[in-house]
Amino acid sequence: MYNTIKIRIITPVVSRRRQPPSDQDEYSERIKRLAGLSSETEVDRVRIEKGPPSIESRYDDAMATPDILRLIKEAEGVDGIVVNCFCDPGVKAGREITNIPVIGPCLASMLVASSICERFSVVTVLKEVVPAIEENARMYGLMDKLASTRYIEMPVLDLHKDEAKTLEALVEQGRKAIEEDGAQALILGCTGMTGMAEKLSEEVGVQVLDPLPTAVKLVETLASLRLTQSKLTYPVPPEKTMIL
Repeated sequence: MYNTIKIRIITPVVSRRRQPPSDQDEYSERIKRLAGLSSETEVDRVRIEKGPPSIESRYDDAMATPDILRLIKEAEGVDGIVVNCFCDPGVKAGREITNIPVIGPCLASMLVASSICERFSVVTVLKEVVPAIEENARMYGLMDKLASTRYIEMPVLDLHKDEAKTLEALVEQGRKAIEEDGAQALILGCTGMTGMAEKLSEEVGVQVLDPLPTAVKLVETLASLRLTQSKLTYPVPPEKTMIL
């Protein structure tokens, strides 16, 4: 008998807008469709209460992490967690405090990209984000496969103000990554770009990975295989009194 897999997406940015239940349902169905999940898999989303409105620096990453870890600690009745940001904030620490798989979109998309090509490029939002992405690539042992990290010079919160303009900028940098840097596949370098991969792929002629759906699918796969992060790599932290 098939066991339902429940995946929780932690969105590590704050929002003043209260999300109605209908938005939650619509979001879950959209992610399930983009990720090609089983009809039996369930997806829900929670959002941090304290932190930045967007993540575009290591500082933003650090400010979001405490509430990300709180939500990971409090997660019950779920089989896997995805932290919804390409910087993968709180993922490594979060893996130490739970026995279910915790995945970040950067890790997931780089792993998958490296399995379909020899050289891939990331197209992200701002120049300031590039060092953090390349730091992740080194940490994941995939720097040799990263052809380049290009950026469209557009803040996260502006991505959907004019989607045609955003796509145009992605196409321009994507083509440069292919023609000048030797990329054989592309990765969208921000989960705020979710849903834009298919159109970009049609324009530039190579496969484009959408990092959030890729991470969600990877968590579903790990959960279905009953796999999670090794506790030799991510041991449970020693108990101690914290002054917060």
